Amino acid sequence: MATTTFKPTEAGEGREPAGAVVRRRAVRTIKVYWPVAQTTLTSCAGGDLDALRADPSFAALLRVLETSPGLGDFGLYDDVFEVSLGAEGFTVRPGARPSLGSVGGRVLSPTLAVTTYVDAAVDDDALTQVLARLADAHPWEIPVIELSAPLELVSRA
Repeated sequence: MATTTFKPTEAGEGREPAGAVVRRRAVRTIKVYWPVAQTTLTSCAGGDLDALRADPSFAALLRVLETSPGLGDFGLYDDVFEVSLGAEGFTVRPGARPSLGSVGGRVLSPTLAVTTYVDAAVDDDALTQVLARLADAHPWEIPVIELSAPLELVSRA
């Protein structure tokens, strides 16, 4: 992957040079690992991001993101999230009811890591409600959902 460094005099048309005022706000990240069909992962890797909307599993996550007020709120933009392509591995233990694989088997699943943000000031009840909606929509018996400590998100002011 190529990276580009912009010097203050090369900020680009419509952008302010370095030293511009920035806005900082406290947020928490919510990162959820979401299984998708192999064809969805392959299509996305090839640049076909519309495959996300067509994937039934991912469509359930999109519904939660789009119907949870405050989730992914960036002021002029709403329902903001990022997606990273990947794989998730696990071994199914006795007593599990896996949707993929079988007891004793080692499984590799095509998975998306989806990150979104919520204001750090959201009260615990509202945050728990959003996390419960994500867990309820998740197709796995034990979803992997990460919640960060408060951190600062930086944007142009």
